[in-house]
Amino acid sequence: MLEEFHKAYMPIYPGRLIPLHSMLVSSGHQLTRQKSYCWDGTKRGSREMVVWQYTIGGRGSLRFQGREYTTDPGEAMLVKIPEEHCYYFDEANSHWEFYYVTLNGSELVRIILELRKRLGTPIVRHQPGSEAVRIAREIYREGQEGLPEDPFSASSMSYRFVMELVHEFLPSGWGAEIPTFIDKVRDYCLMHVDRELTVDELAEVARYHFIRQFHKHYGMSPMEFVADLKMRLAVRLLQTEKLTVKEVADRCGFSSASYFCKVFLKHHGKTPAQFRDFL
Repeated sequence: MLEEFHKAYMPIYPGRLIPLHSMLVSSGHQLTRQKSYCWDGTKRGSREMVVWQYTIGGRGSLRFQGREYTTDPGEAMLVKIPEEHCYYFDEANSHWEFYYVTLNGSELVRIILELRKRLGTPIVRHQPGSEAVRIAREIYREGQEGLPEDPFSASSMSYRFVMELVHEFLPSGWGAEIPTFIDKVRDYCLMHVDRELTVDELAEVARYHFIRQFHKHYGMSPMEFVADLKMRLAVRLLQTEKLTVKEVADRCGFSSASYFCKVFLKHHGKTPAQFRDFL
């Protein structure tokens, strides 16, 4: 039977430090089979950090946003502290052996959260020969040897590790910004992956969030915006063109002159004919 162990490194640098946007908090190598191994992301203080924990043997478990995940060898979890999650050892498995790296600093936290958002999952599978995994092992090994000797070297190594994560999973970079309503559809899929979903249902989710975002930016619904554009065009045509009311209605995309007159009256308090007579 494999022996349990935990070898950790937590750098402590004396004196006042220049604030850094990327910093190593701890690194370690552990094998556990204890039921008591359970970390609640809401009960680890208010200091903002991110944890990368990479399984090399056995299996680990993660509860995240109401869903259960497992991490098999070659997989890693990306979690934030504080955050609503819990990773633990399930006694149904033989053991859990892993490397971990804990980081803080506003820039590293931002990048890890953006990466996780774009991947749509807190679990990532590393490729054989992963450079990110190699750097994580290097961080651990140097920690066991009492290195790096200064916070700037530790900061540089931490940032390089995170950049390799991004490069491995998003080799072309962040790419184009994903519209908010598309993000919402993706989140809806993740929340309801356990049941059958239809295109119509997803379209309705997109429609709801699209309308909200549109109203936020323009102060009106999409259809109100379209109607306003049509009325602006109608006013310009009535002012500058010698067209009949029916021709103006056609140019503004109305199938009926009577309906056009009704909408125009509602917007301007006059019929198109009255508006033209007033000019």
